[in-house]
Amino acid sequence: MGIVLKRLSDRRVTQFWDEGHVLATRMAQDARSPQPKQECCVSRNHLWDLVAVYGAGAKWEAQMPTAVVFNGPVVYVDDQIRVALTSNKQ
Repeated sequence: MGIVLKRLSDRRVTQFWDEGHVLATRMAQDARSPQPKQECCVSRNHLWDLVAVYGAGAKWEAQMPTAVVFNGPVVYVDDQIRVALTSNKQ
C-alpha cells in the first residue's frame, strides 16, 4: 500500500486509503450536479479507485463541494487530472 500512495507527487494531491469506506460513502452521498457522474469505480456498492479533483478554493463543509473530475481509475483519467490541475493552479 505504501508504494501505491506515493504514485502522485504533486503537492496539491492527497491520496486516501479508505479501508472502512467512510470517505467513499460520503463522496457518493454528496455527489450532485454540476459534478460529473463517474463512469466506473463502484465495487461492492462502494466507490473504489476513484479520482476526485476539486476547484481551487473548494471547501469541504456540511456537504462536500462538487468535483471538476470525478472518475477513474487514475490510469484512465490522467489526462483529465492534468487538465484540471493545470487550470486550477494557485
